[in-house]
Amino acid sequence: MTHRFLALAPSASPRVKLCGFTSAQSAAAAIDAGADAVGINFWPGSKRFIAPADAAPWLGALAGQVCRVGLFVNPSMEEIEAAVDLGMLDALQLHGIADPGFIEEAATFGLPVIQAIGVGAHGPLAEPALFPTPWILLDAHVPGAFGGTGQTFSWQQFHEVAAAHPDQHFLLAGGLTPENVADAIQIAQPFAVDTASGVESSPGVKDPARMRAFVAAVR
Repeated sequence: MTHRFLALAPSASPRVKLCGFTSAQSAAAAIDAGADAVGINFWPGSKRFIAPADAAPWLGALAGQVCRVGLFVNPSMEEIEAAVDLGMLDALQLHGIADPGFIEEAATFGLPVIQAIGVGAHGPLAEPALFPTPWILLDAHVPGAFGGTGQTFSWQQFHEVAAAHPDQHFLLAGGLTPENVADAIQIAQPFAVDTASGVESSPGVKDPARMRAFVAAVR
């Protein structure tokens, strides 16, 4: 069953996903702040990395309280299956992979799949319509990085891409903060907004006050 965070019905304001959680305490603070989803980064190259087995105990306890999104970068199908089997996720978010067939196979595990696509100066690095999923996350393209860089890209460009693909629902990421997210929403008109570094006091350390301010600015 698709979590309400990814429900395709319209909502009064964009959904909010906060990403890069490594502890039960910070995830609980995100829920208290009003986040609809929390992202957990299973890519070892990230400063926000946590191993699935280490996240499973506290993520499992959050079932039904928030949408739990597992972030993978160029994973094997075996890696995804192992994480799904721990019973701690409500959705998958794939970075790096640009293979529509891979999404179809990942979807057989029974969870919604969000496909992340980097956006460069000339637009998305892959054509959103190629991917067999209704959820596409657009993030600033930074070579060698997969989100969490704090870099923005053109919100007008985001709006144009989303408008050109009305059958898909677009999540906006890339340098969003409590200070700029309201402006971003007005221009981009996204299905959801996503931030990691924008609600941190230092890399990987979530700031409860900034999380509350971010959600308040979105609402």
